[in-house]
Amino acid sequence: MENLIIPSITVISYLIGQIFKVIILKKKSKYKYIPIIVGITGGILGLVNEVLYPVFNNYLESIMIGIISGLASTGANQIIKQMKEGEKNEY
Repeated sequence: MENLIIPSITVISYLIGQIFKVIILKKKSKYKYIPIIVGITGGILGLVNEVLYPVFNNYLESIMIGIISGLASTGANQIIKQMKEGEKNEY
């Protein structure tokens, strides 16, 4: 169970970021808020996880791990975006 905490927070945060992106699709100027949203989502998920399944026995550490995991979803998004752009540029 401990090994699935960080990847699951990252995946859930990524999905929340994508949902937010779809909701504000016409307002690309609002995209700058996505890292903040996924960071906060990750922090909340880290805290919820610590309350339900105490692993680290430290709420602050759980929140920080959640925030970092949430922000990692932004990096995953950029990797996917760069790979798609790379495929377009090859042809």
